[in-house]
Amino acid sequence: MLCDIKHIRNTGTLNDIDGVKEMLDTICREHKYTVLHKVEHVFSPQGFTILYLLSESHISVHTFPERNYIAFDLYTCRSYENNDEYLSIYKYLVKMFDAEFETPRIMDRYF
Repeated sequence: MLCDIKHIRNTGTLNDIDGVKEMLDTICREHKYTVLHKVEHVFSPQGFTILYLLSESHISVHTFPERNYIAFDLYTCRSYENNDEYLSIYKYLVKMFDAEFETPRIMDRYF
């Protein structure tokens, strides 16, 4: 799932790395993703990147405070019956960031 979370009204989250990590931890806990490793980098003068390596694959977050924008990607090898799981995660993020709802891109990969 690729998400462009735009027009964020809760702008404090764009530099709140601990708050965003708490959101990611909640997502991983509620959706039973297994976190293997966490990496983060804070940029100067603003913004950050967080990567969660999952046994199911990964989550990445890149913030752009100067644009009120966050790029959120969730890649997982799980197979779901439909996209409800991903849409639930996206709706949670939109709510937490107080952002505009836009349809996330969900790509099915076939092997």
